[in-house]
Amino acid sequence: MKTTTEAFESFRQRLELSQTEAEDAQRRHKSVRDEIRAVFDVEGDFLTGSYARYTKTKPLKDVDIFFPLVGDSKKKWREKAPSAVLEAFEDCLVKAYGSDAVERGRRCVTVTFDKKNPTVTEDGKVLSIDAVPAIALSDCYEIADGHLGRWIKSNPDVHATESTAKNKSLDCKWVPLVKMLKAWNRQAGKPIEPSFLVEVMAQELVDGPFTSYPSEVRRFFAAALNGISQEWPDPAGYGPPVSDQMTSEKRTTAAVALRKAEVDATRAVRFEKEGRQGEALALWRDILGRYFPSA
Repeated sequence: MKTTTEAFESFRQRLELSQTEAEDAQRRHKSVRDEIRAVFDVEGDFLTGSYARYTKTKPLKDVDIFFPLVGDSKKKWREKAPSAVLEAFEDCLVKAYGSDAVERGRRCVTVTFDKKNPTVTEDGKVLSIDAVPAIALSDCYEIADGHLGRWIKSNPDVHATESTAKNKSLDCKWVPLVKMLKAWNRQAGKPIEPSFLVEVMAQELVDGPFTSYPSEVRRFFAAALNGISQEWPDPAGYGPPVSDQMTSEKRTTAAVALRKAEVDATRAVRFEKEGRQGEALALWRDILGRYFPSA
């Protein structure tokens, strides 16, 4: 039977992008890019979000692509309400993938793959891609926010730089930790939304020296329980708070989930100390989900 340290190392490896997933991601984001480029004037489109920052967890969903509009497209759509360009992106992608596979979101249009075959394994595949209309400015981007009804500023380069710096300061263990925390969030029914908020909170709540993955996971649950009630601004200092989806009701739900996770993690640590290793691993699997080894 694995030790807890060995189990967390296996968990870390399982959350890494496989060669199959990398190839599938390349194929699918190229397909979406080709469809958008055929209709809109776009220049310098790029992968962004947690996939580009290496903090995306499995199964791979919502891989973000920024599409900076230029020329006639930039002039045409920037003067209209954000909902107009999101609707245009939706129409474009529906023609390619069908209405059942395309959904308009707050700031993007999502293409979901294999939706007609829900029994297909999630492992080794990219399940969805988010197409994000954007306008390049001198120091950042504007993206269409259908919920707020206006174009908002964003700078994914700042997010990436901060993520890289934080990971380096913690001996390259911060990125794997964030993936683990996002795995918990998904396992718990996504009490923290968006998942980027988990990453933003981890920037502030996880400090050195880094001890061990189980210890840092438990410490995050405890710290996040206190932090979930506060506002978490955009790290780049441009857009609305990252926590603006967290209503009072959602914060209460998240606090309950975090409290349970912290209590369960504390029990798992105690089980290990008592030599109840099988129970410790089973409890960690309940907390972190099916990618955590059971034995």
